[in-house]
Amino acid sequence: MDEIRLRPATPADDEFLYALHRRTLGDVIEATWGPWNDTVQRDFHRKWFVPETVEIVLVHGQPAGMLQAAMADAATFYVSRIEIAPEAQGLGVGTTLLRRLVERARTSEASAVELHVLQGNRARDLYERLGFVVVEVQPPKVRMRLALS
Repeated sequence: MDEIRLRPATPADDEFLYALHRRTLGDVIEATWGPWNDTVQRDFHRKWFVPETVEIVLVHGQPAGMLQAAMADAATFYVSRIEIAPEAQGLGVGTTLLRRLVERARTSEASAVELHVLQGNRARDLYERLGFVVVEVQPPKVRMRLALS
């Protein structure tokens, strides 16, 4: 999909990213830990959001998601977070981004791509379709890995 682009996040993306997180994972967070607590979630967001580590996903020029991924060590490319707005889900955006991340990992000479997914997150189906396999269950998360060799 050529209409999917990435741009570096800036401090101005703060509220977009918080709202995106609530929209994309709010139901999974509530199913895992109970009712959404805005104070707790905003505190978590403030500690997490370092603009230099995040990229904004643009679909047709409009913000539609985010990703955070980098080399974790000499052999492992780690996808820390990927979130796609509900209206952009099911259009191949996530698949395209993950395939691009796998190519980025190959270019970085990683031997694997890893990520964690909450057990109730339906994104796990996408990861499995792309070849990721469960390597460890760490409730409430599952660690998944895609070998690149």
